[in-house]
Amino acid sequence: MRAARVRPTSPEGTPYGFPGNVAPSSAIEIHDDVPKPQISKPGELLIQVKASTVYKDNLEWNELYPPSHATLGNDFSGIVVAVHDSEQDFCVGDHVYGMTHANRGGTWAEYAIVMTEEAVKKPDNLSWEEAAAIPGSALTADQALFRHVGLETAAQNGQKRVMITGAGGGIGTFLVQFAVLAGHHVVAASSSNERNESFLRSIGAHEVVEYKEFGTLNKVDVVVDSVGFQVLADCWSVLKPDGTLLSFDACSWGYREEHRQKGISNGKEGIRALYMIAEPARESMARITEHVAKGSIKGRVSKSVLLKDVREAYESAHSRDLGHGKIVVLI
Repeated sequence: MRAARVRPTSPEGTPYGFPGNVAPSSAIEIHDDVPKPQISKPGELLIQVKASTVYKDNLEWNELYPPSHATLGNDFSGIVVAVHDSEQDFCVGDHVYGMTHANRGGTWAEYAIVMTEEAVKKPDNLSWEEAAAIPGSALTADQALFRHVGLETAAQNGQKRVMITGAGGGIGTFLVQFAVLAGHHVVAASSSNERNESFLRSIGAHEVVEYKEFGTLNKVDVVVDSVGFQVLADCWSVLKPDGTLLSFDACSWGYREEHRQKGISNGKEGIRALYMIAEPARESMARITEHVAKGSIKGRVSKSVLLKDVREAYESAHSRDLGHGKIVVLI
């Protein structure tokens, strides 16, 4: 079986992973002799993977560094080829899509084991590529807004001003769409209005600003940040005194204590500061699939590559020239 895996150690023998020793893209290797996985317990599905995606921070996920080579990839679309004898919800031949847990990966491969909690049946109106481009980004957006921030629809609890940073990115576009669908006033922030404004307004954003314009904004109730670093630090200034700030950028873990120590959050103790990591969840995927089936949201593919080219695709994931959408890996 062919799979893309990451070496566990540097050429000098130093282990990759926590704390902070991130593998370079050169550590990604294509192997043609990886054993085909086999179902071993209830709740597992064997998937013939048709497509997966590339995240620009895949190699920053410490969970992916076990003692031996790890197969990367979390998003998937594909066909169920084997189920456990006790399985009742899925059958061989089902077309499914979803995201594996961050600590397992496994979908940059011809076959992968996924848990039933991680998969839902793919709507017929989605291609393999479009389906793979949705789960990880949409799950993160859905859980950020509705599970962690606790945002309700405007009809339930009034309209909120919600600012999204990195709004033109893979996750940001879903955040904008979900907040708009829930009836809220969305401020979409990015590094360039010239590059992003027309697109962001086309998916429903009410205001579009560049990061340098934060000082001109009316205060917002919620900020969901996907950028981190200085942009995240600047977000404190645009929030109402009782607002909510949430980040999920891989490098932002621990930002609350860091910002307190640096004095960035001084005088803003009423702001609720959160950090999250998305998890596979059927409830979230069912809600996402309902929107997809209705055409309310869709997966956007900026580029498709073959598995053999995934290292180069990972490097290009950091480019701002890719447009709006995900890099999809065709297996």
